[in-house]
Amino acid sequence: MTPAVQAAIDALSPYAQSMEADELSFATSADVSLRVMRAVDNPELAMDDLARIVMAEPLLSAKVIRMANSAALNPAGNNITDLKQAVMRVGVAPIRSLAMALTLDQLRHSQRMAACRQLANRLWERSIHVAALAYVVARRLSSMPADEAMLAGIVHDLGRFYLLGIAAEKHPELLKDQPTLVEALDELDAKSGPKLLTTLGLPETTIAAVAGRGNFGGSMPPQSLSDVLFLACWLAPPTNPFEDAEERAGARSQEGAALGLDRQTIADFVSASGDEIYSIALALEA
Repeated sequence: MTPAVQAAIDALSPYAQSMEADELSFATSADVSLRVMRAVDNPELAMDDLARIVMAEPLLSAKVIRMANSAALNPAGNNITDLKQAVMRVGVAPIRSLAMALTLDQLRHSQRMAACRQLANRLWERSIHVAALAYVVARRLSSMPADEAMLAGIVHDLGRFYLLGIAAEKHPELLKDQPTLVEALDELDAKSGPKLLTTLGLPETTIAAVAGRGNFGGSMPPQSLSDVLFLACWLAPPTNPFEDAEERAGARSQEGAALGLDRQTIADFVSASGDEIYSIALALEA
């Protein structure tokens, strides 16, 4: 580790360590969607109440309608325009993912991210694709819950996303050396990522999947949510802005051989699932 990386870690560590619920600093516009996330965790929440909560956030309402009409959830193509009907079609768990996607979208558009907008946009695009792939991988290649896999995909880089915003707002000088900042965020994410997800009240299984996403269990079909998330990250087309493109291409080829995922296997899966993947990604990012 270089002195510059250590200096960046030292500058950001206090923010990574102070992730209590009342200390989190999200964009004000994200407050509504965060409240929705907390509301849907109530096991006694009725669908009528959930529909009213969703209706209070127009952007979230639009996402729910779009997902209800997606190829993944509405293969018959019957157009749904009523929000209550859309909420019933989508269900509680996916609405949590949509609310989290809205939170990330609002965070990347906040003034805080102005100085690092390009990197934030690449992180956002990557998260959307990983979430869509995780959902379809779980449905088609495993017995894991697809709804939770989608949530894990949305939040898998939230720790780095959040700290990137802190760096831009509190220590803009760190943005002048992006490779150093990226390395520092990588180092901090191992602890800050799970801590942030815990503070936000996300399920323990989701937190464990995110923490274990760098390791694959080695068998197909995938046997855990972390395996599903690993494959989704591996398959996602947008280059991870936190990885060197050339190194990643070589590593991907080696990983594919080790996993038994040859080019034809990947092509067949993506081809068979293309409409589902696209429709989920569109619902999340719209």
